[in-house]
Amino acid sequence: MNVYITGIGVCTSVGTTVEETWENILLGKHGTKKISKFPSLELNACEIPNIHELHCNSSHMNDIGNATKLFLKTAEEAIQDADLEMSDNAKIGLAIGTTMGEIDCLENRLLNKSFHAKFQGGPDAIANQNYKLLNLNGPSWTITNACAAGNIAISRAMDEIIYGHADVMIAGGVDVLSWIAIHGFRSLKAMSPDLCTPFDKERKGLILGEGAGVLILESERHLMKRNKLPRAKLLSCGLSSDAHHITQPDPNGHGAIKAMNSAIKMAEINVKDIQYVSAHGTGTTANDLMEAKAIKAVFSHTNPYVSSIKSQIGHTLGGASAIEAALCVQAINTNTLPPNIHLRNQDPEIELNVIKETPVKTHVHYLMSNAYAFGGVNTSIIIGRP
Repeated sequence: MNVYITGIGVCTSVGTTVEETWENILLGKHGTKKISKFPSLELNACEIPNIHELHCNSSHMNDIGNATKLFLKTAEEAIQDADLEMSDNAKIGLAIGTTMGEIDCLENRLLNKSFHAKFQGGPDAIANQNYKLLNLNGPSWTITNACAAGNIAISRAMDEIIYGHADVMIAGGVDVLSWIAIHGFRSLKAMSPDLCTPFDKERKGLILGEGAGVLILESERHLMKRNKLPRAKLLSCGLSSDAHHITQPDPNGHGAIKAMNSAIKMAEINVKDIQYVSAHGTGTTANDLMEAKAIKAVFSHTNPYVSSIKSQIGHTLGGASAIEAALCVQAINTNTLPPNIHLRNQDPEIELNVIKETPVKTHVHYLMSNAYAFGGVNTSIIIGRP
């Protein structure tokens, strides 16, 4: 069964809509600055300005947390983009990937801030609240596979449509900046003191960010019923777990290779058909080298373009791969591939065709988006023209 992408929504540190985010990414702008949410930390992050002031079409805005609100605002953009009527008889479900969930209420207690919890916290709070506020009637999933959660949520949503459990799925990921996440990555010495520079010889680590990405997935039958033209086609999802280490990736990239090959096999296309890879590209020494080896192994006889937008929006954890998937759709629709900014001196061990400071104008028919997570979780999705 064919699964189509009919709408997308994005909210990041460089733009609160798809169009604004995409324009600023192509202009080479980034959201890295001193974090204001936790000023005592004196760290850089990619923070959404005035996140608590984001507007949603809901009368319950004061009763939901920032992560829930961020996803709702982004989902509303995607639903509007898809011209989707939420009142028809379709079975519409939800799949959300997140690492920290609705974390603010817990962290405010830990930090002894004056705080009265009006809303539910925890990983499942975002899906529970959005399901009610959007008046959904299909399956509901919360996926917490860390930094690959967005891709896995998209995969789960795709399965729900293929197996006839839903006509439409709202799929995506979200995370807000978190005190716990920041200190976790600091303890691993994985954070850059200044900028995120994926694939650079002098890369120093990741920069944390916050954001949300949402895709509206539809069955072909439902799409034809409402006579809507799709933005793109979701061809496949490849998943693997190599269980190499709780935080370190397999240096040989065996699990990543398996996920990419699985996605290509499910899509029923050839390796040479993929012209662009949206890399996980965190800017850490271990991840970038592993991913480069894996991409080189899979695409040994081709040379697709590669870039990581984490250099511009930071690592948004559970939101990362959902944002990247949505912007891959935008890349297809605009015939433009985003740059990998801050790349001054490409690591000689990374033998990839990395797009540097300037976007590439080209007609892309198929592209791949990778995401990896702690514990050896590896994911790849393939998106193509409809």
